Amino acid sequence: MRWGRTLEGGPEARVVVEDNLPRRPWALIAACLLLVVLVTVLWVKWSGSRRDATRLGRELTRVYKEAEDLRLQAALAQERSTKLEREVRALHAERERLLRGLEEKPKATTKPAGRR
Repeated sequence: MRWGRTLEGGPEARVVVEDNLPRRPWALIAACLLLVVLVTVLWVKWSGSRRDATRLGRELTRVYKEAEDLRLQAALAQERSTKLEREVRALHAERERLLRGLEEKPKATTKPAGRR
């Protein structure tokens, strides 16, 4: 037997046919549509988050590389500064030594004024 057809005829048969028709599960259809909408929204958000995570990962790698470069530059500058400070101290010590030598030299080379 097909839906919508009966063996009986007449107006009463029509009522029986309408009563026997299955109702569509509108709640289930609405739930499926809602699920499709939610899945679509979540997919869009997830793909955006994945793109952002990838971009942030690349940016973080770049920042770490720049930080390492700056650390290297700072270490080299510190080393250079230490070297220059040593050279300045050595030059000051040499200058002091030379000045002391000049002060002592005239005293030793001068003759007593009373003897000619």
